[in-house]
Amino acid sequence: MRSAGYKVGEAVLRETGFDGGEGELILVGGASGSGKTTLLLTISGILSSLMGGWVDGSVFIGGEDLLRGDSPASRLVGLVLQDPEKQVLMPTPLDEVLFTLENLGFDESEALTRATELLRSFGLFDKRLDHVETLSGGEKRRLSLASAISHKPYLVMLDEPTASMDPWGIREVRRFVTDLIKEGKTVLIVEHKIKYFLDMADKLVLLSSGRKVSEYSRNELASRDLLKKLRGAGLDVEPVHEMPESPGCKERRIGEVILTVEGLECWHERKKPLLKDVSFELRRGEVLALVGPNGSGKTTLLKTIAGFHKGYSGEIVFRGGVRKAFYVSQTPDYMFLENSVEGELRLAASKTGRSFEVVAGKVPFYEERKHYPPYRLSLGQRRWLTLVIAWAHKPDIILMDEPTAGLDLSLLNSLFEHVRGLSEGGVSFIISTHDPRVLLGLADRSLIIEGGRVKELEPCKAALMLESIAGVY
Repeated sequence: MRSAGYKVGEAVLRETGFDGGEGELILVGGASGSGKTTLLLTISGILSSLMGGWVDGSVFIGGEDLLRGDSPASRLVGLVLQDPEKQVLMPTPLDEVLFTLENLGFDESEALTRATELLRSFGLFDKRLDHVETLSGGEKRRLSLASAISHKPYLVMLDEPTASMDPWGIREVRRFVTDLIKEGKTVLIVEHKIKYFLDMADKLVLLSSGRKVSEYSRNELASRDLLKKLRGAGLDVEPVHEMPESPGCKERRIGEVILTVEGLECWHERKKPLLKDVSFELRRGEVLALVGPNGSGKTTLLKTIAGFHKGYSGEIVFRGGVRKAFYVSQTPDYMFLENSVEGELRLAASKTGRSFEVVAGKVPFYEERKHYPPYRLSLGQRRWLTLVIAWAHKPDIILMDEPTAGLDLSLLNSLFEHVRGLSEGGVSFIISTHDPRVLLGLADRSLIIEGGRVKELEPCKAALMLESIAGVY
């Protein structure tokens, strides 16, 4: 592919050609904003057919150019976007998979049979008639995976499949990819945390500023010298058990108790409590990690503390002059009100009394993206923008829901530095996460949700547990 972009004359991709055979896995890595998602949108035909973009080049499957052939790309390609909120359209999981199949011409009986089998295999059968808004972020991602392969495409493309996914889900995605490869499918995965798929990959393609800068074969990826080089270039190839000891394994001096949760029970349906008898304390300057499977109640707990979720009993008591907590959603788009990055930051500055220059200075990509609509940013950049907005409001407690999903290693390290700096200044955090790096690099304590109840586990042990379940450690 020679070039592609959203506006004529403004190329986002340049010289990004590569190939993949049947039963091969191709990994695509690179920093946030390097063009990885645009590459998938181009290959799928979405960029040129639905987004008003342009492409100079070709995408061939079985000798047919997807961008110019008679067969629509939708029949040959399955695409899972990095943000499932932008892909799930129908009210229930069953409706969602049926919608994909029926639009591709499958008759009602076959579509129902396929949809039922897929939902069962992705652990969503019991929730097939539930409203999709009751699903967790990871469950929505599993639903988008099921829909993407329902028509048995030749090429399956996954954009950040481990983002917001718990380790149990990552393990299932690895099995899912393995099965696709055995079936002879070509699989293309865009991923920041390439460590989860390196052992399976036939090829690694690296992008930078919209260009292919490197390509490595399976044999080259087995080289420890190459992995050291990739690690030095900022790629996440390092399991947590190989990382040096971090703050999550050390005790820090923290302040007085500012939040007490006692005997908390939360529900969506009163007779089916999601959380039971949850009790814990949060101290000033403390970073508390909240870990558990998708759907276990982590987001519900954060929203209850923030005052958004009203279906609960028990006590939530703020102390030491603290009146409330600031909640940062795992869906960044929910927090945007303006039509440009600059507008969002100016609004945050005006509401909080912060200097606009100081607020803008917290956004590494500000000068390059200040005129972009926030929704045009990569997921990692959108997530970073919401964290800056939260910081601008000067809260005593920040509740962050899966804050590292979609962040490249550079933004991840910047996030860690930012959180450490704020915590040392007295800001407390409760972070819902599936990311072992948060446990190892940030958390003072960690709570594990199991069967609706919480228990405390040392952050380092929790991190190793997560990677063990995912199949890395």
